[in-house]
Amino acid sequence: MASGAERAALLGVSTSRAELEGSRDGGERSASTSGARRGYSYGLPSARTVVGALSLVAVTVAVAIGCVRAGESRANQTRLAALGAKSHTSHKSGKTAKAGTSYPSSSYPSDDSSYPSDSSDGYPDMATPSAYPSDSSNSNTRALKVQPIGHTIWLGSELPNVKRAFLNQNKKILHKAGWKIKLWRSADISAANFPYTYHTIKRALKYNLHSHQNVFSMIGDLMKFEILYHHGGLYMDTNIELLRDPTDLFSVTATLGKEVFLVADPGGDKRFASAGFMGALDKHSALFASLITNKEYLDAIPFEEHCIANAWTGPMYLTLKLLHFDNAVILDRDTAYPLLCGQDERDMCLEQVDHEVLLGDRVSKKGSKLIVDKHDKEKIWRIKVPCKEIRKLYPDATALDHFTLGKSWTGCDPEAKTKRLVDWTLNYVHDPSSFIFDFILDQVRWSEADNVDIMTEKLVNRRMSLLGTEDVSAQLVVLANTARSGSQLMSELLRQAFNADEDTVVWEDSSGFHSDIPLYNRFLDIGDLWSERALEMDWVTKDMKPRILSLGVDEDVFNNLVNHPRTFLDQLLLGAARHGYRYVMTRIGWNNALGGARATRRIARTVLDEFPQANIFFLERANILAQYASLEAAEQTGMWMKFADPLKPESKDQPAPTPVVFDFEKFKITFQERHDWIEFFMNEMRARRRQYVHLVYEEHLATATRQVQTLKRIKEAYGWDIDVNPTYLRNSLHLVPTQEVELRERFVNPEAIPELLVQAFPLNELV
Repeated sequence: MASGAERAALLGVSTSRAELEGSRDGGERSASTSGARRGYSYGLPSARTVVGALSLVAVTVAVAIGCVRAGESRANQTRLAALGAKSHTSHKSGKTAKAGTSYPSSSYPSDDSSYPSDSSDGYPDMATPSAYPSDSSNSNTRALKVQPIGHTIWLGSELPNVKRAFLNQNKKILHKAGWKIKLWRSADISAANFPYTYHTIKRALKYNLHSHQNVFSMIGDLMKFEILYHHGGLYMDTNIELLRDPTDLFSVTATLGKEVFLVADPGGDKRFASAGFMGALDKHSALFASLITNKEYLDAIPFEEHCIANAWTGPMYLTLKLLHFDNAVILDRDTAYPLLCGQDERDMCLEQVDHEVLLGDRVSKKGSKLIVDKHDKEKIWRIKVPCKEIRKLYPDATALDHFTLGKSWTGCDPEAKTKRLVDWTLNYVHDPSSFIFDFILDQVRWSEADNVDIMTEKLVNRRMSLLGTEDVSAQLVVLANTARSGSQLMSELLRQAFNADEDTVVWEDSSGFHSDIPLYNRFLDIGDLWSERALEMDWVTKDMKPRILSLGVDEDVFNNLVNHPRTFLDQLLLGAARHGYRYVMTRIGWNNALGGARATRRIARTVLDEFPQANIFFLERANILAQYASLEAAEQTGMWMKFADPLKPESKDQPAPTPVVFDFEKFKITFQERHDWIEFFMNEMRARRRQYVHLVYEEHLATATRQVQTLKRIKEAYGWDIDVNPTYLRNSLHLVPTQEVELRERFVNPEAIPELLVQAFPLNELV
């Protein structure tokens, strides 16, 4: 097979290798070279890994600096930067919430109210000494300014046996480390214990009594916030199993100069903080005060909207408040969630088993035991406590959430959920640039509800009213390409990569392909609208035009985009940003229509001149015989591309390519137009000294492995926060390629192809 340079010599056409010399003058970035700019990774600290080093740093700094506290803030910021920990600065007039903020007012009861008895649940004492390995026999709780107590909540019926098994294990670990544990029950709900949320909790219990709807997760949220406010210490949900002493987490928090630690959410966007595992060094945290003292908000909580409990009382509410305080750190979610919500099949220590077989696929008989549910004798669990397998696999994890035991927040009518989520956002999210606003807008657009358009419009109108006249534009991405060179594939790759972040976790199990986050919706490809007859085509009139007009582009501006591309793109980028899109891609390809080439070049020059910050790609196909065959087949059959339906596996079958007649005269015209377009574009880029990424289909996109490698290099070149996980990309692409065959099979008359072309592009090459 001839090399790229050999083909260039034979045909007089540049490939990416042949153009390498010229790129030094023109600023071209080959996808096969590393970019100078790298994307920033928001890594989070593993408490167990860094606590020793942090403690040493803290002692050293204290000795060296003594009483010179002016540098303390900068030192803390340096540690955070080194660890990648997320802290939060107040957005209220640029002020930072102080540890000594007076919460609550003196009209509320003091914290001297009696502490509920540890035995109020009849919680059993340890019957046998702990056989669990201790990694903290010399640990202490000096970082804590309160009694070292681990809090957990169970309301309603008696605690199920399987949850009690994990609670017993937690008690072993905590007692050995010098902690106590407190299980809060319904009997503990009183005005004395919960002076701020008691009225709201009673209202929720009354709703539960009359409606029989489960709102215990919402009640539990309010309780845990007030418990940590009054008592500090550790909180953990009843699904949680401690894998080791949690004291290190408090040491890290103190060393970072924080009062509260939280853990990144395991069931959604990791920018949110989980409400299932958290701790406070002291009483009266300003963060927890803000969650329980807003009577107007508490009175407004509609418990009939329990399907959006995450918004009203859970991680979204917690994170919304967290954005205004600088007293908390969000630790990596592996701290408490080494298995994510949805990864039930990876839990090797808990499994519901068949009543007859008494054995499942995950949990082995060795070292395990069976537990029968008291309330449902047909529900039998095989468990291993302690879960040494997960502890070994995740040595930095402090805890494990057994999600198999329940996800009480799931289930809701799509239309009702969408409307309620939007209403909550309109009432309580007042920062249009907040990622929470973007997150909810994405969730609404991805929803299958019938009211998506109406709800999206409400959110966009709200964002525009908050932004006022401020211009916020999306980033323009330009893909210049030759025909049938893979532009649609490139578009799909970019769209899928942009619609997840770089840390997205994906996995496959018996139920299919999964991702740890709901996808973003931040990339919009408008295709090639610049061709002479593009505005008359069905894909434009029936789909793209209505979509673009819905973003706020004037219809007259759209209809005249060929004559006034700058005006069109300005309106489009502004409207797209207001609708939550961050990137808008336009394609510009060669145009062989009468007068089309001249118009396309004029548009390309305008875009390059008027948008100097645009990210530029150029995509070509090296095998011009395969390109010619693909173009001819598409024009003859009218099938330019095929997409798979995710619900129809048979739609993924690759079609056989349609053989075409090789017409040498037509080939020469096509070849010359392609050559002229490539030469034009490269000359324009050199003249402007613009940097761009040059891609060749065969070298950079032909296989799944090359696609991933190319996206990684693009990510480095432009510093994009995109996901390049091979499994994610493989399962996300809907474009179906034609079957791979020998090049000769793409032609009815391969013998008519000149020998020179056959030498450059062997007919036995698979394409």
